[in-house]
Amino acid sequence: MSHDSSLSTKNKEFVEIINEAGEHLLELINSILEMSKIEAGKITLDTTTFDLLALAKSIEQMFSLKASTKDLKLLLEWDFDVLQYIQTDEGKLRQVLINLLGNAVKFTEKGEVALRIRTTQDKTIYNLKLVILAMVWRQKK
Repeated sequence: MSHDSSLSTKNKEFVEIINEAGEHLLELINSILEMSKIEAGKITLDTTTFDLLALAKSIEQMFSLKASTKDLKLLLEWDFDVLQYIQTDEGKLRQVLINLLGNAVKFTEKGEVALRIRTTQDKTIYNLKLVILAMVWRQKK
């Protein structure tokens, strides 16, 4: 459908977002199956090297339509010193980010939701700090 020449550019973007959401839904189903492994004490990590920025942008894109329909600003903030390629379990990180951002967008009524990606460094380890910030402005009664 994304190759249909009669679709406008905007509609092609929506089709792409829908396709990505479908892929994420499949991953969510797999994650549910993974929960049974956690409960059984048989969790495994599938550590790979992947593009963290691409992952963050795809998740931002996935929630951009939902955020815009609620008149929310959805922000992705990336510190300059964050490594673009990291090693961890990409699927599990994706699942956590989708759950956190999804809830932030769902429960924020007004304002903005931001995914801030930063690093914290000490002498022995490189840590990635992910912050989900939901800013809500409430009217005074």
